[in-house]
Amino acid sequence: MSDPDFREPHLRHVDFLGAFGILRRGERILFVRNEREIDGRRTEVWDLPGGQVEAGELLVEALRRELREEVAVECVGDPAFAFVQEGERCASDRRLYAWRSFFFEVDRFDGEPSATSEVLGVRWMDATECFAELHAPYHDSFLRWLERGGRWFDSGWRD
Repeated sequence: MSDPDFREPHLRHVDFLGAFGILRRGERILFVRNEREIDGRRTEVWDLPGGQVEAGELLVEALRRELREEVAVECVGDPAFAFVQEGERCASDRRLYAWRSFFFEVDRFDGEPSATSEVLGVRWMDATECFAELHAPYHDSFLRWLERGGRWFDSGWRD
């Protein structure tokens, strides 16, 4: 079985701190295809573009870097804070790590989003598609935010 810990190897001694972008085109939101281990098996999921904040990076710096690395776009101006998600990933009733992910609305960006070697694909989805397609344990907060707004969400991922 492969390692379920998706954090960068050099950052596995700390909890996950993430920055993610909500990029819109009309009523549609951009997602990237990733491979994750969920419930002991590898599966492909749609995620918002973004990822782990590197040591010494500010949240917005990490977001800008992740958008370049995953979808080849440049964030223009300052992204607007949307919400924060705090959660824990557990296996066999033991916490593997905690996470804090900050989500930002990116109203303006340069470039046409396209999949880089960091992701498996890109897709624009409307709200109906989001509710049909997003099933990973950590998607709960985004779906609640999409449905009713809010600034802080707790989440749990149990394998």
